Amino acid sequence: MAELRIQPKKSTPSPWLLVALAVVVLAVAAYFYLRPDPADEPAPAPATTAAPAAPDSLAPGSPAAEARATPPASDSVETSPPLGDASPARIRLLELAPQLSQLADRADLRDDATIREQRDNFTSATSRLEDNDPKASLRPGLVAAASLLLAVQQKAYPNLETEANALTLQASQLSGRDATPTEQAQNRAYLAQVASLLNTLSYPLKDVL
Repeated sequence: MAELRIQPKKSTPSPWLLVALAVVVLAVAAYFYLRPDPADEPAPAPATTAAPAAPDSLAPGSPAAEARATPPASDSVETSPPLGDASPARIRLLELAPQLSQLADRADLRDDATIREQRDNFTSATSRLEDNDPKASLRPGLVAAASLLLAVQQKAYPNLETEANALTLQASQLSGRDATPTEQAQNRAYLAQVASLLNTLSYPLKDVL
């Protein structure tokens, strides 16, 4: 009779152990698969620094405040021409010019042809001085002032003949310059006589006599 060889039956693992092992594997796989990638995370926003505040353009003392406080120049405002470095004699003669013109335009004098002619000569001579032309001589204006006063004297003030003739002679001796102390003194004395005679001729004849 043959001998039967009996081998011991190998034990099989428990199915629950396999299930637990499978769950662990799936959990590990899910962890690595679902874990967020650091490269995909948004970068933190850079810290923003507050922009420096703009200076107040209207603060006191600022250019804008000064510009607003200063009224714009109006084209309608008439300004007299600058005299620049005009000599004292030129300034004084131009100051007397309106009074001399008003005297010649007086109602009892303006119809006289000689007075009108001398007035025109005086206006022409002083207009060049008003332009502040450095090349314009004072002499034509100085002489014209004496000639105008002489014409007025001859028209209405016969008793002032001596004063008018003396003024005309004094004007003829002027150089027309106002540079040296001597010239300035001569011009100043002459213009003082012009102002004095002009003031006298401004009164009616009956008040002068």
